[in-house]
Amino acid sequence: MTPINYGTITVSALHWPYLIAEQEGMLQKEGIEIKRVMGGTTTATSQALVGGSTDLAQMNLVQLLAANSAGADLIAVAGDTWVPIYALIVHPSINSYADLKGKRLAVASPTDPLNYVLARMLTANGLTPADYEMIGLGGTPTRLAAVEKGGVAGALVNQPSDFKAIASGLRLLDYSSDYVDNFQYTVTGARRDWAQANRPLMVRFLRAFVRACDFFYEPKNKEAVLRALIEKAKAERDEAEKTYNLFIKTKKSIPRDGGIDIKGARIVAESWKEFGLQKPPPPVDGVIDTSYLQEARK
Repeated sequence: MTPINYGTITVSALHWPYLIAEQEGMLQKEGIEIKRVMGGTTTATSQALVGGSTDLAQMNLVQLLAANSAGADLIAVAGDTWVPIYALIVHPSINSYADLKGKRLAVASPTDPLNYVLARMLTANGLTPADYEMIGLGGTPTRLAAVEKGGVAGALVNQPSDFKAIASGLRLLDYSSDYVDNFQYTVTGARRDWAQANRPLMVRFLRAFVRACDFFYEPKNKEAVLRALIEKAKAERDEAEKTYNLFIKTKKSIPRDGGIDIKGARIVAESWKEFGLQKPPPPVDGVIDTSYLQEARK
């Protein structure tokens, strides 16, 4: 078995294909053992990949572009999550978007792509950037804790943490996927030189990923898909089933063939100012290399 150090922020439904690939032996069939390296934040995950502590990483495209703007040479080889399904979880005192006026909202960081999504949700419901303040606090667990303690009015939370939050007394205000159609949220990132030097390994890794994406959408596999989230992400069955239903209903998040939403990636790059980046990123088409994925699909 060939080990791959795989960086990620947390383990959640956004990692579903990889959880399936491990559980169903797809990675093992390709002779690969995943050694998951938990970053905790988008920045830490990006830095670990650039520094060589990880070989591959699930990272948001904004961080990849930012890293390259700072001199790194990272590429996106697969589309992990297109439009993310995040729940806007708010304090029980919040009953509507109007109640968020003048309040603070927790986000991962000033340059996180979820800020783009959250801003569109707020704008569509009558709020302007002057009506609220975004506070960078880190990953979902930290953001959720801030809402529970009343330090912030709300935050975008992924599955299954959102269902746990609702069960504990917090309120669901809305879902992000209702406001965005084309968006490349997270990708599988790699250093260009590492990918070139390890092309056969990269292809084998992506072959398992593509199979897992296909497996997810096959109705007969529902129980196995649920089991992956229950056992790997420590979700309750009810939470896992609700999450599954959300993903199947929208079909916006997990790419069936593992591909990258090129239009969505360009939207991310064109919106660089909204992510707090100080200068335009390099051309997004130059950091996308689908040749590994194309070979994996054969």
